[in-house]
Amino acid sequence: MSATQGKDGYFLAGDDEPERLRIQAQVWEPDAEAMLERIGVMPGWSCADIGCGGVGVLGPLSHYVGTSGRVLGLDADRALLDTAAAYTRAEGLHNVELQQGDVREPNLPRCSFDLVHARFLLPHVESPAAVLDNMISLAKPGGTVASQENDHSSWSFYPHCPEWTELLDLLERTFALRGDINIGRRTFHMLKEAGLQDVRIRASVHALQNGHPYMRMPVIGARAMRERMIAAGLVTDREFDTLVQAVEQAIQNPDQVQITFTLVQAWGIRPAA
Repeated sequence: MSATQGKDGYFLAGDDEPERLRIQAQVWEPDAEAMLERIGVMPGWSCADIGCGGVGVLGPLSHYVGTSGRVLGLDADRALLDTAAAYTRAEGLHNVELQQGDVREPNLPRCSFDLVHARFLLPHVESPAAVLDNMISLAKPGGTVASQENDHSSWSFYPHCPEWTELLDLLERTFALRGDINIGRRTFHMLKEAGLQDVRIRASVHALQNGHPYMRMPVIGARAMRERMIAAGLVTDREFDTLVQAVEQAIQNPDQVQITFTLVQAWGIRPAA
């Protein structure tokens, strides 16, 4: 999930966020590559990763467009852009440029990108439809606009952990203060309603075990939002600590498995006229 500007700030901002984003990008990288393959991203393309955070899909985009292409990563958070700069240097992604900017009013040239992409962004903005319209305006006529977002329907622990169910409900109620964390189930129709053509959809989940670090993603997210949860009256200090401790213990159980949320990928073509 990426940082964006807004009156309430970025819900997941915190010291652990750069590392969480790194692990997240690693887990979902094969799916990003599968989507780019189906889109048909070619060497020489110009691509924008909107709300790229500390990693985004900058690596896969860089590899697909090659030395003759370019990738622009846009984010509002200076610290996350610094993380992204360190990542691109370490990976030798010389065709990637980073720019600080608000996704609601991106200071980028219109009709200039072959692909405009955003992942884990739309729940964090006040008007997802407006951000989607901005993304479409950045794409060339005939260019592609792509979205990757959450649907929590599949997110589960086994053996059953009742505290996980409670923590997931708490996370969803907290995100509801800003937007729809399950917006992934709607993005296919959102792209069609925005006027994109030949809209396609792909979905994926992952199974995690042996204390995989991504199993802790909801715990890290909850801790980042703790004060917001308490201030909104959604949970008390004691209730929060009890939930998080129980979920942490479940993750440490070598027999515990986690099925992730469903990643919903949707993309379509900006009409040529």
